[in-house]
Amino acid sequence: MELLLPLGLLGLVSILALIIIYIIKPNYQTKHVSTTFVWQLSLRYKKRRPPTNRIRNILLFLCQVLILASMAGVMAFPAFAEHPAADDSEAIYILDSSASMRAVDEDGVSRFARAVQEIKERSQEKLTLGGRVTVIVAAETPVFLERRATLERAAALTEELDSLVPEDGDVDCSFGTSDLDKALEQCKDVLGENPAARTFLFTDNEYDYLPEQISLVSMREEEEWNAGILNTWAEKEEGYYAVTVQLACYGGIDRQIEVTLKVSVPDVTDPVTLSGLVYCNVNTVKTVVFRVGGGTDADDTVYCPIGDAQKFTAFRSIQVRIDADDSLSLDNVCSIYGGEKEVINVQYASAEPNPFMNTALAIARNALADRYSLRITEVKKGEEPALSGFDFYVFEHNMPATLPTDGVVLLADPDPMWETSLPSDAGFRVDRVETGSRQNLFTLGEGSDYEGHPVTRNIIADEIEVTRYCVLTDVDDGFEVLLQCGGDPALMVMNTQESKLAVMSFSVHYSNLSKLVECFMLMYNLFDYYFPAILEGNSLEVGEEFTLGTRGEAITMEDEQRERTVFAADELPRTLTLTRPGSYVFYQYTWMGQECGLTATVYVKTPAAESDLFRRLETLYDPYEGSTRETVYTDLIVYLAALLVALLPLEWWLHTREENL
Repeated sequence: MELLLPLGLLGLVSILALIIIYIIKPNYQTKHVSTTFVWQLSLRYKKRRPPTNRIRNILLFLCQVLILASMAGVMAFPAFAEHPAADDSEAIYILDSSASMRAVDEDGVSRFARAVQEIKERSQEKLTLGGRVTVIVAAETPVFLERRATLERAAALTEELDSLVPEDGDVDCSFGTSDLDKALEQCKDVLGENPAARTFLFTDNEYDYLPEQISLVSMREEEEWNAGILNTWAEKEEGYYAVTVQLACYGGIDRQIEVTLKVSVPDVTDPVTLSGLVYCNVNTVKTVVFRVGGGTDADDTVYCPIGDAQKFTAFRSIQVRIDADDSLSLDNVCSIYGGEKEVINVQYASAEPNPFMNTALAIARNALADRYSLRITEVKKGEEPALSGFDFYVFEHNMPATLPTDGVVLLADPDPMWETSLPSDAGFRVDRVETGSRQNLFTLGEGSDYEGHPVTRNIIADEIEVTRYCVLTDVDDGFEVLLQCGGDPALMVMNTQESKLAVMSFSVHYSNLSKLVECFMLMYNLFDYYFPAILEGNSLEVGEEFTLGTRGEAITMEDEQRERTVFAADELPRTLTLTRPGSYVFYQYTWMGQECGLTATVYVKTPAAESDLFRRLETLYDPYEGSTRETVYTDLIVYLAALLVALLPLEWWLHTREENL
């Protein structure tokens, strides 16, 4: 029972007032009677001695209390609140399209196909009985197949569901992980119109907690099992590559799995084949390491030796395969790329070669080793530097007669004291040289383009001090000034299709830069800025975001079906996600010429979590939380009024009896 106007209960205060009245009410009355009447009356009471007086008084008091309570109850508007049972005439069906739903049973029918068939049958039954049906396909972005469809849409809904499982093709199921919480959130639109609608989730997950109004329809089969490759990578150990494979077995029994590697080695016709047997316990991750010389096995790690005839220092690709006749074949094959690094040829030419610049180049080479292979050539003192054939040119003190056009150029300390003139296309000139001393140092500051620029990342300008620098004037508008000294440019860069040039107006010799980490960060940032990777890494999961970089013209992406997608230069860099597993090759020609074309290959795999066909999760989003259900109220005022009508005559009668006596 609920009180629609609880303030009406304040009327109960009247009962307290009644009690107070009874307390202060005088229990005698002054009346003049004759002696004879008193004598006769006493004889009559002596004969009858009636015991009803006290009972009548109690009844009268109780009757008055009930009257006052009934009046207070009427003012509070009491009613019975009832929540009708959920109306099963409307249903919401959510179809999980995660990669694990591609697992097949002994008859070769996938979980996804079985779910579609069951939804189709339930929908037809519900619509035939006059109900409504909503069908949502849960993917990275949920898709409504039908929204509150009635019998008129039955044929269209059947056609849409059939299109998800074509007879002659692959099921229209995701290769990644569906966002079931987002799909359930979409249910709120329907529940806003009918909070009594029931939700049915067709999935292969299990949950520790499931909201009360959501029914889980499991698509698992007892005989299903899966062995899957969770992760793979290759890294160098003492000059040769070692390959690590993480795999796991889910469902069924412990099994022995064969792991095979096929390594494509540059300049070798036939691939190198490696294999090993691994005993996998159910629901346990096993690590397999192929390494030169092998290793000592542990509980969760198995070492497979690579012989002298099989070891390799570079590779184009490594195909990893496990031999398993399981329910899900998506994760039985994986590829590794990145064994061939892009070669960047660097030339260092200086009138006075110094270890500081060499060290900075060497540190940059090691820091970028996972992306590039930097090959550094130092021009001997007195020799003429090359003006073509390199990707990165460093000219220190002595300036070239003309700027190279096939690579990035760094000009350091373009001081005319070295009796060399600047190239006519340098885009600036040297006005003079400002010289200080150890006691009178020049401190660098932030230039107009310093903030947020990639070249000045992790570089603190005012920590750099110099004793001499060149005053640069007539600076081309295309330059970005990153550091300045005394208001003049100290470090500036240009990165256009026509010119890729960096200028440092001071020498490392005459600064404290060689003692600071900024020296090495500056060189690292220059390479990272002028030679951005097309993509970071060579391994992705379906649905994982990555950035597609650019170093020139449009990028062409080619998938395993040889289908090509072109990304224009003005659209790059950009963030992408790939929705199908497999190998993807990216091609790009740089602005330095077609002979400098770049190629990057990435392998996209299904998420490791999808290999577990029997995973158990914590909970799901509850779309019913906060939703309102219809409430039916049964008014009780009529009954209280009837009680009040009955009590009033009774109280009047009892009161008259009291007066008559």
